Amino acid sequence: MLGVDAISQALVTGYFIGIGPGSTPAEAEEHLGASVRQLHGRKPHRLLRLDFGLVETTFTGEPDWVCQWLSVHTHRLAEMPSLAGECAERFDLEFSRTVTWGQLSPEVRSSADLVDVSPYAVRYRFPAVKATVHLSESPEGDESRRVIEKISIGV
Repeated sequence: MLGVDAISQALVTGYFIGIGPGSTPAEAEEHLGASVRQLHGRKPHRLLRLDFGLVETTFTGEPDWVCQWLSVHTHRLAEMPSLAGECAERFDLEFSRTVTWGQLSPEVRSSADLVDVSPYAVRYRFPAVKATVHLSESPEGDESRRVIEKISIGV
């Protein structure tokens, strides 16, 4: 499957590769593989963050951790040359070094609400799934060529 199709699906369903708000750490690791675990804060407000490379999941509710949000860090595809190959191997997803707003289907793009615009970045909100898409600056102001830097689901 193309990575952009998995992203489009996530913006419609609220789940990326089967993981989303409400998932457990065990479910995340089952779908996404090995992770780097990090605990942040102190009880009762501690967060558990699992970093899978392309995807980070954040959990609350120790000891019965539940995913509150996840982020798909598409900017890492350009920053980490081996990441696209890892995504193909681990998730059977084909990613290019960048994913652009224009690569999403018109139906997916039309379901988004414009939240914030600056010369350097744009944010769109997908209220049905509580998702936000962060776009980079655009060459010559062409919205469709803006690179998707990150997708946050659940916040």
